[in-house]
Amino acid sequence: MAASLLHVVKRSTLSSRNSVPPTFLLPWTATLTTSTQSTTPDLPPSSLLPPKTSQAAVLRLLSSTAIHQSYPTPSHTARESSPSLTTLLPALRAQTPHYIQAHIHGKPYLLTPGDTLRLPFRMPGVEPGDILRLDRATLYGSRDYTLKPPAPTPMLRSPASAFGRQTQEIEGGGGVEAGMAPHFIPHIAKGKVTYLDEGLFVCRAVVMGVESEPMRVMEKTKRRQRHVKRVTSKGAFTILRIREVRLRGEGEAEE
Repeated sequence: MAASLLHVVKRSTLSSRNSVPPTFLLPWTATLTTSTQSTTPDLPPSSLLPPKTSQAAVLRLLSSTAIHQSYPTPSHTARESSPSLTTLLPALRAQTPHYIQAHIHGKPYLLTPGDTLRLPFRMPGVEPGDILRLDRATLYGSRDYTLKPPAPTPMLRSPASAFGRQTQEIEGGGGVEAGMAPHFIPHIAKGKVTYLDEGLFVCRAVVMGVESEPMRVMEKTKRRQRHVKRVTSKGAFTILRIREVRLRGEGEAEE
């Protein structure tokens, strides 16, 4: 009997040593934990992610295709590209007199046959009697008809702008107008001028000679200085006479 009681007391003692008291009876430091938890978000599997390289390649291909389709390269055979041109050219050729707006060194001059043109400079390398062909013109017309070149092709500044244009076309469902060139403003779009096809017209001028202006004397002096400097200048100008302004025939070859 005594042995069994001793065994029960011994078991209760061992169980009381291994048992842990509740947390509200322990100090506040016992509630702290020393285990670390990672804050890195779970990444989705690589199979679910879209391939970046293929998507970028597709966007680049779409943007380049849209650019080439929106801005086609202008051809030099303007006579074949426009059917209305072949229809109206005979009417323009039959109605005389003709005028032309020719460009010489980037400056426009409105000319008709028989006009005398005084250039604001002396053209080097020409002698009196030489025949010059003016092959750059922006207008050719008569009383009722006017032949104009196509609008200048707009230039894209960077590939980023091309990507933005392609994105706008995709999102808007093709609402962007393709192939429309901006309105020509001379003081803004300087140097972006398109000319008529030189195979459509003939404009020739004869060099008449060189004309000199009277001697000019200009006095230059500095402030609070008695010395006066005299500068002389005598400009020379080339005189041209427009000899021929006409449209080429149907089977006429370029000279």
